[in-house]
Amino acid sequence: MKLILTLLSVSILAGPVRALDASAVLAVASKFANPSADVQYQARVELEKTINEATAPGKSDAAAVTKTLILVMQDKSLPSEAGKYILRTMSRVATADAVDYLTGLLNGQDSLYKEEARQALQSIRDPKSVAALASALQKETNPAEKAGLMNSLAVQKSSAAVPLIAPYLVGSDPLLAQAAIRALAKIGGEPAVDALKNALTHSQSKPALIADLEKALLIASAGNPQVVLEIFQSTKSDAVKLAAFIALTNQTSDGSLMAMIEQALKSENSEIRHLALVRGIEMNLSSLQGGLAQAMVQMPEDDRMIVLANIHHLKPLELAEKIALSRMTASENKERIAAILALGKIGTKAAFDVVLQAVGERIPAINQAAGTAIASMNYPAAEETLLTMLKGTDSANKILAVKAVVFRQVTNTNALLIEMIVGPDEAVSNEAMKSLYFTASIEDLRVLCAKATAAQDAKQRKSLADICTKIATRINTNEAKELVKPLKPE
Repeated sequence: MKLILTLLSVSILAGPVRALDASAVLAVASKFANPSADVQYQARVELEKTINEATAPGKSDAAAVTKTLILVMQDKSLPSEAGKYILRTMSRVATADAVDYLTGLLNGQDSLYKEEARQALQSIRDPKSVAALASALQKETNPAEKAGLMNSLAVQKSSAAVPLIAPYLVGSDPLLAQAAIRALAKIGGEPAVDALKNALTHSQSKPALIADLEKALLIASAGNPQVVLEIFQSTKSDAVKLAAFIALTNQTSDGSLMAMIEQALKSENSEIRHLALVRGIEMNLSSLQGGLAQAMVQMPEDDRMIVLANIHHLKPLELAEKIALSRMTASENKERIAAILALGKIGTKAAFDVVLQAVGERIPAINQAAGTAIASMNYPAAEETLLTMLKGTDSANKILAVKAVVFRQVTNTNALLIEMIVGPDEAVSNEAMKSLYFTASIEDLRVLCAKATAAQDAKQRKSLADICTKIATRINTNEAKELVKPLKPE
């Protein structure tokens, strides 16, 4: 009982269901006769609002709205501009009940209503709509309107329309040929694929259309591997060959793909060759495993960069490591940077050691690349190795380790860095200060301030006071500001 009362309450609150009132629509439509552009614009807004309100969920059924709109369209007093916007609305809200009326407009002489009726019919999913559009295509003589009808049949995905559209593929009118190509690509399926294949082999096919026919075949076949492979092997268009290659590499992983990649590696088209390199490395193509290191020497620079960007996928990892290490002696910094980043992804001990040395490079771009690589390197012994270096006696190694802990954001080394600051090695001390600026916490700042206060050497006290002030500015809390106050000169 409670449920029934609740439903009744919701129904009352929602308001009564109202059908679209033809007289209300005509009243708004009459304003389109006004010569004022502002009045006509307001009429468009009001017309849209009136129909939207009537078609909102729970307000009216679509069939009733359709019949009302047809009734309004048949009124002799309706301004044609208003009729245009009503037809546009019908393309959104009309049901199959409108097909007969719209078909009459489609076959009529009013060019304005004819175009709007076509677009409305293409939106109504009903066999009668398809039949009306197909019939109009057979009778129409205007090329632009024929092209529009083909597009409407394509929107309807009408495979039954393929025999009507196919002859235009090899006709003399390039506008209609292009329209037919686009339509069959949208329709897709076996009949469309067969029609496009026939057009490709037809003696009347224009050379300028061949690439477009091939592109349409790729789409219409939904990437069917057999069709796509045929296009890849026969096309003269670099763009089509690339599209076919991408489609095949995304769908196929058998022996035929391996053979195709081998062929593509020799392509003069750099885009195809680069994609083949990527997929070949990912799939551990046997020819790349055996000869990639040697082939790199003869490759164009762009090809080498592609290899380095993807070499971490190659197996065994030792081979990937060997290839990346071999490019560390390249003359161009661009290639050395790519090798460093590759080693960062490879993450072996040898890769870590080489990247760590690059952290100390004076060339900023190399240094930054090494920092990026060491920061993200998945090398389990990285932290332990850096700690050992920090605790060691070799000054150069200590400096490298200090730089590296900042890049890797290792926070448990700050106590060691603080001790380095007050140590005897000035170069290590300066590097430790730079690192602590980025990594020091408020607890570290307390220790540093205490060491600055206790320092007997004036130069060391000043250095400690300077780094404390910089760290306090970065931390920017009241406690940090209070800690450094006593360190400021009187």
